[in-house]
Amino acid sequence: MKNNKDIIDQIKKISNIFQAGDFIHAISKSKKLLHQIPNNEFLLNIVGMSYLNLGKLDDAKNLYQKTIKQNPRVTSFKNNYANVLKSLDKFDEAEKVLSELIDANPEYINAINNLANLKKNLKKFDDAISLFTKALKIDPNNITVLYNLALCYRSVRNYDAVIKTAKKIDEIDESFTNVDKIISEIKNYKDQDANQHLSSMNKKLKELNLTSEQKIPLYFSLGKAYEDKEEYELSLKHYIKGNELRRSTINYDFDNEKNKIVLIKKIFEDLKNKKFKFESVNKKIIFICGMPRSGTTLLEQIISAHTKVESLGETEFLGKIFAMLDLNKFSFDTLLDKKKNFIYNDYEKLMQKYDLNNEFLTDKSLLNFQLIGFIKIFFPGSKVLVLKRNFENNFFSIYKNELLGPQLKWTFDKKEIKEYYKIFIEYINFWKEIFPNFLMEVDYEQLVTNTEKVTKNILEYCDLNWEKDCLNYHSKNKSAIDTASANQANKPIYKTSLNKFEVYRKFFEL
Repeated sequence: MKNNKDIIDQIKKISNIFQAGDFIHAISKSKKLLHQIPNNEFLLNIVGMSYLNLGKLDDAKNLYQKTIKQNPRVTSFKNNYANVLKSLDKFDEAEKVLSELIDANPEYINAINNLANLKKNLKKFDDAISLFTKALKIDPNNITVLYNLALCYRSVRNYDAVIKTAKKIDEIDESFTNVDKIISEIKNYKDQDANQHLSSMNKKLKELNLTSEQKIPLYFSLGKAYEDKEEYELSLKHYIKGNELRRSTINYDFDNEKNKIVLIKKIFEDLKNKKFKFESVNKKIIFICGMPRSGTTLLEQIISAHTKVESLGETEFLGKIFAMLDLNKFSFDTLLDKKKNFIYNDYEKLMQKYDLNNEFLTDKSLLNFQLIGFIKIFFPGSKVLVLKRNFENNFFSIYKNELLGPQLKWTFDKKEIKEYYKIFIEYINFWKEIFPNFLMEVDYEQLVTNTEKVTKNILEYCDLNWEKDCLNYHSKNKSAIDTASANQANKPIYKTSLNKFEVYRKFFEL
């Protein structure tokens, strides 16, 4: 009995470690305990989902293939395996696994939820909403499903439905503070009707026994609320707390960023005197990239309002393709005998999952600025737009938003944001030096203050004719947005963000 109690206590600790996002520790603890209780479903799933969260997709895939072979009747392994397949962009395989699970058990809510998220990723929002609704008929109070439904509504800009769904979540579990964050993105706290939500968030911080993970969304949301109310010193205090707490939960070494640019520059310095000429590609891709919060979403919305353009959103396709390659061993020499453009072909395979009708496509994967040289070679006829924004305002817009993602771990520390910005500039200067006149730099401040002129120049660079509706993107463009900029892109261009840092300057040493 004592041994059983000890095992239960260890499992609880591992669960807490996983929930806190310490996935490396969760894997090691789980593997150690699996020696005592081999084949334990919970522990194996902790290992598999930790691999997934760490981006170790091959490890996750191999683990689940092995566990499914040994335990073909355990549905949780198949359900999580489908999540791994989705992360590998194997959408058809993932859908097949999930559909089989649902056919076998029509009330398997986890599989329905995951299939709905898969449809959302494929921009099939009606199908996703239908599946989420189906799941809620089985369990009306399932917070995971409700939250995913709220995010889906946000993507299609149905903000009334977002608020309604978010309020239901809050009624069920007021400690689920991620919902406060999506509410805060929509509300303007200058409005009288937002005071109740502001009071609610403060009350939660004071009265609920919240974990660090639960406090973080509240700090960022309260920072935004007090910013709306122009109480800047109080706003900044909450932003600082949110950033410090989030950074303390992240295992990250900034040297990886420095090493990557050194490696990429070496690859292209070795490229001198080598020529590659691939055949024209089927689609004309307009790559929009830059620092986070630099105006990339605004620019994409303007361009994709054009009748000949379709938005892919933030695909991360190129990043995923190059993540599968070992840049340490990458050599252009291996391409000299290749007639097929394997990078573009892989990219096109990923695009085929979407219903695309237009010749021109926008890909707004921010960090593609690291890969501009590869775009030049493997995407003949493509265009690259790089957003550049005043550093202080770009810095603060990053700092005040909780930007989550495996490549954005540097966004919670002042020093690391500044260092990353320097690396960004180093990338752009390098690409301009070796590929003159290839990319177009877009000044965010000019885009906002002189929108029509700048937009005309951009469209001309992209080989697109002028269309006035590009200036009416907020009413004409219905493409989905899955970022914190979703609500902003639903409005006309506003200039209040141009010098936002100025009101914080006296409270904040940059």
